[in-house]
Amino acid sequence: MYNINKLLPVEFSSCFDLMKLNQNDLKYFKFLGWNKEQFEKQFFKDNFYGLGLFFDNKLKGEILLIYIDNEKRNLGYASKLLSNIYLGLNHRNLKKIYLEVASNNYKAIKLYTKNGYKKKGTRKKYYNFTNEKIDALLYEKTINDTIKSEKNFY
Repeated sequence: MYNINKLLPVEFSSCFDLMKLNQNDLKYFKFLGWNKEQFEKQFFKDNFYGLGLFFDNKLKGEILLIYIDNEKRNLGYASKLLSNIYLGLNHRNLKKIYLEVASNNYKAIKLYTKNGYKKKGTRKKYYNFTNEKIDALLYEKTINDTIKSEKNFY
C-alpha cells in the first residue's frame, strides 16, 4: 500500500538519497544541475510544493523532479503523483502547473503528454549535458482542466 503526502523542507535529503540509489539517474540529474544543494534550495523556497510517494513510510518517488525508484517504475505511480498535485495547488488558487524537461528525456515527455500537459515553449541549449547543449522543453497544464479530468479518477 502506498501513500502520497506533501513533502516537508526537511525531506530534501531523502529525495536526493533516493536518486543516489541509481547511479545513472544521479549522473543524469547532476549534469542537469541538480545536486544536493540545489535540492535543499528548492525545498526551502516559499513557493515550494512537492509530493512524495511512500511505501511503508519509505520514500519511493517524488514530484520535485518527478522521480520514481527503479523498483516502482512502469507501474503508474508517476501518473498518480501528477494527478494528486492539484489537491494542494487548488488550495493556493493557482491556475496552472508548469514543468520543464530536457528534450532528450523521452520517457518524461511521454508521461507529461499522456497526463494532459501541453508543450508551450523551448529554452534553446539550456542544459549542459556531457559537453553538449540540450534544449529544455516547457510544458503547462491548466489546473481547472486537471480538476475536471481527475474528478472521475478517485
